[in-house]
Amino acid sequence: SPPAAEDDDDLDILLGDGGGGGSRDPSSNGETALGASADVELAISRAEHLTSRRPLLLNRVLLRQNPHNVGEWIRRSQLYLDLGEADMAASALEESLKAVSARKSVNGSPCTLVLTLADVLENKRRDVVAARAVLERICAGNEYEFADAEDLAQCHAARVELELRREDWDAALNLARRAVSGKNGASKAARGLSRSLRLWNLLFDLEESLGTVQTAKDAYDRALELKVSTPSHVLNYASFLKDRKYFEESFAAYERGVGLFPFPHAGATLLWKNYLADFLERYGGSKTPRTRELFDRCLSECPPEESPEFYLLYGDYEESHGLAKRALSVYERMCAAVPPSEKYAAYRLYVTKAIQHLGIPSARPIYESAISALEDGPAARICLEYAKMETGLRETDRARTVLAYGAQLADPRRDPDYWRAWHDFEVSHGNEETFREMLRVKRAVQAAFSTVNYNAAEMGAGGPRVETLTEEAAMEMIAEREDMAVEKDRPVVGGFVKGKKRTAGMADLGEVERRAARLREATAGDEDAAPVSGAGDDEIDIDDIDGEEEEEEPVPPPSLVAKNVRGVSEKAIPAAVFGGLAAASGDGET
Repeated sequence: SPPAAEDDDDLDILLGDGGGGGSRDPSSNGETALGASADVELAISRAEHLTSRRPLLLNRVLLRQNPHNVGEWIRRSQLYLDLGEADMAASALEESLKAVSARKSVNGSPCTLVLTLADVLENKRRDVVAARAVLERICAGNEYEFADAEDLAQCHAARVELELRREDWDAALNLARRAVSGKNGASKAARGLSRSLRLWNLLFDLEESLGTVQTAKDAYDRALELKVSTPSHVLNYASFLKDRKYFEESFAAYERGVGLFPFPHAGATLLWKNYLADFLERYGGSKTPRTRELFDRCLSECPPEESPEFYLLYGDYEESHGLAKRALSVYERMCAAVPPSEKYAAYRLYVTKAIQHLGIPSARPIYESAISALEDGPAARICLEYAKMETGLRETDRARTVLAYGAQLADPRRDPDYWRAWHDFEVSHGNEETFREMLRVKRAVQAAFSTVNYNAAEMGAGGPRVETLTEEAAMEMIAEREDMAVEKDRPVVGGFVKGKKRTAGMADLGEVERRAARLREATAGDEDAAPVSGAGDDEIDIDDIDGEEEEEEPVPPPSLVAKNVRGVSEKAIPAAVFGGLAAASGDGET
């Protein structure tokens, strides 16, 4: 083309390849001073012209190196637009469509060339007909072969948007329908248009705003048949039908959606939530069997991680429109189905609902099943709640039994709150014997957990400490309340003797382990166990302790008892009372 030829000439001059700048013969007499001045001015203007065209010339150099550089073609058109040459910009873009291969393109997408050309023609040259012709050549005539269907889809979308800007609604709707019809050519990019989400989204918007209800339904149904819909399309389809009072067809759209996106697809949870919410909003409690069937089908397919919210929705429905027994069965199923991290909260909710509908005693079997199903930490907390409930019912013995059972799950080093709660319970409701039993259990649990190690973070090192009553102060408080004296020298736990001062020989690790074994035996109440061999002088002799406890106090003589009793006098018994025994006794004395 002439512009290209001019650029090549200027480029050759800039690169020093020619330009008619041969050396002048100084001996020539035909030149005058005026001619010399004109040559200088021409050279200066030529240099200024080359300088102003320098960006275009450099761009031409880059395009000579790689004609498939989309970004440089776009930059060339922008340079012409900056110079006010819209025709040259359009010519450059037309040239780019012939030079750039879609499979070799770099630094941009080939569809950008088409979109930029249409924009220049429509907005810069004010030639809508030419812009429409360019897009029609690309979309319908397949003049340019794209490697990706998405690039061709952008051209089709630009064609539709052009008609929308011209307010030709029918043409825009027909073009959108044609784009996804699958009849746009035999190329790979043309065949892929029917699966382009960009074009389907555009068609759905146009059908809902410009088409009829039936044409919109046909578009959504065809997308579902081709399996190009997304969960958002299903939600929009159902909402579109619901707004126009097609409730059953809306539910049918949900059914197709959950069939197309079953669990564990990320969109299944959203579809089921909206499906159940719309169904409950429409029918409430009037179609209870159908509602239960929907909930059961959802929960049978739902993974445990997503199930809690559906169980809560199901339980709330049964409480509002069904039976309390069915609602509690739903919560029971939830406790078994949810992941382990959610079981504690599920059981607490189950207990609350059971107390609300059936009374406090109905929570006992729930607490028992929760203790057996939960991990040690949550189970210990459940035991505390269970004991608190029994305490509120004045069932002190049951509460103490629950606390004793839960004690084996709570390490005193890691769960001091549990033992503090039991400590306070015994101070408030126990006596000296029950308090001693609590201490015995605590030491047994400490011995059982003696081989378990925790790091400082797990044990909550550095946290605030809550001061409680010491064991001696608690014993004194209980004794004062029971109006009895505290035995200072009595062992704290039955079966133990008073410890001796540790000697240097006891510092051996093996000796410490043997003493721990004897401590466990004594704590378990095995009074018939034989002493451990090699125990040394400090071993615990349980038989001696039992012997001391079984010693009977001496019975004072009757005469001493009578003297100590006031208001009682002694009187001789007549001999006639004893009869012959008195005579025999007299003979014996003599």
